[in-house]
Amino acid sequence: MADSATELLIRARSLLQRGWCRDTGVVDENGVEFHPTSDRAIAWCALGALDAAGLPYIHHRQRGPHPAYQRLKVAIGAERPMDFNARQERVEPVLAVFDRAIADGPSR
Repeated sequence: MADSATELLIRARSLLQRGWCRDTGVVDENGVEFHPTSDRAIAWCALGALDAAGLPYIHHRQRGPHPAYQRLKVAIGAERPMDFNARQERVEPVLAVFDRAIADGPSR
């Protein structure tokens, strides 16, 4: 059984497979930005997909980033996930970093 961070990453990746966008978190069919969990959402950026998949908001100064977010950051490298997503021309590199984050599993 997968840990909760892995499950969240898997759900987020499946959203990205359905629809991907950049330069905004979540869009509807007209390109209008919406809340990540909106029924009208058809495309997500990497962070929008994590939000839609159930990433809880954790204030970074209080407890640090969620393990799913942290694993995504490690899979990307030094770049922020939002910046990485915006730089891409296609979804495949974004899916690849999710695959790495999922494969890395929980910290031991």
